Amino acid sequence: MTGVRFPRWTLLLLPVFGFSSAALSQPPDADRLGPDQLQYYLMQAFHADSAENRRPLNHIGIQVQPSASGYLVTAVLEGYPAHLAGINRGDIIQSVNAMPYHPVYSFNAATSGPGDFPPSNTSYEITWRRNDGTSSASLMPVYENLYDSYRSATLNSIQVFPSGNKLVGYVRLWGFSRSSNDLVSFRQILAEFDDCDGLIIDLRNAYGFLGHQHLDLIFPSRRRLFQLGGVINEHVDLSHTESAPSETYYQKPIAVLLNSATAGGAELFAYQLAKLERVITVGEATPGRIGGFHQVSAMASAELEYRPAVETLIDGSVFESSGVQPKQVVAYPFSQSSRGDPQYQAALLTLLGII
Repeated sequence: MTGVRFPRWTLLLLPVFGFSSAALSQPPDADRLGPDQLQYYLMQAFHADSAENRRPLNHIGIQVQPSASGYLVTAVLEGYPAHLAGINRGDIIQSVNAMPYHPVYSFNAATSGPGDFPPSNTSYEITWRRNDGTSSASLMPVYENLYDSYRSATLNSIQVFPSGNKLVGYVRLWGFSRSSNDLVSFRQILAEFDDCDGLIIDLRNAYGFLGHQHLDLIFPSRRRLFQLGGVINEHVDLSHTESAPSETYYQKPIAVLLNSATAGGAELFAYQLAKLERVITVGEATPGRIGGFHQVSAMASAELEYRPAVETLIDGSVFESSGVQPKQVVAYPFSQSSRGDPQYQAALLTLLGII
């Protein structure tokens, strides 16, 4: 995709990242996360009670899961070292400085505990495989907590581009937050697409906390919002269910991209958007993961444990392990390495057919 980049605002939007033999056997949505897994640092930063408690580390801006020959790249953060080097989803990261690649310890000292990693000012020679070919590049990691990295990647993803005689907007919302600054920024992003004939919202690999304020920017009122019942869920707050004040809201057609790594508030956002006739959901079913990760003990290096939200009801039904079924199913396995993106292409063609 090529397009016009918008100015960078102060955005507080968010989101999912994976050595021990146990870590290698765990799927990317494992119910236990330890400090040797990259997703641990994402979830820790995401659920931290303050910005100061988000743990930074050196990283190159990818999401990965273990594979037989290395680590499979499942997503790449826009504007980060891996993205700038040309590493794509579906590539296999094999080595760093001729040593086997590890998502955490290739760039951070294993002798340091979580939260004690010092910044690295070193470039690393990274080798990856794509299909039958091998590439390498010298990359310098960034030193950030993953919450902040996802905010920046969201901004870096924004594009507006012509397609035929139509103007299409695109944004990859890596996640959601209910802080006031985040909500203002979310409003600013949508306002930038006012002149577009349609919008693609990419929620693949997204995560976060949903509030009615997000939906106010797309729905004319709150009367059609889903009913939240059972046990209170941290991923969604619809406590103010009165009709929203009359405001300008985004009224153009929207294509929403989903996959098996869309979770938390991002899933609930997609579920609600699908109620609009002008919205088409494209991709793969989401997992129904609206539970949360919690530290198993007070130790700084304690594992994070996933607690499923089996007693939270969405429109009277259990959403956990059910998720969202897209209206248009388009498979795109993480292991597929190619120049194209069949889910994005399907979303664009469907959107153009609507507008």
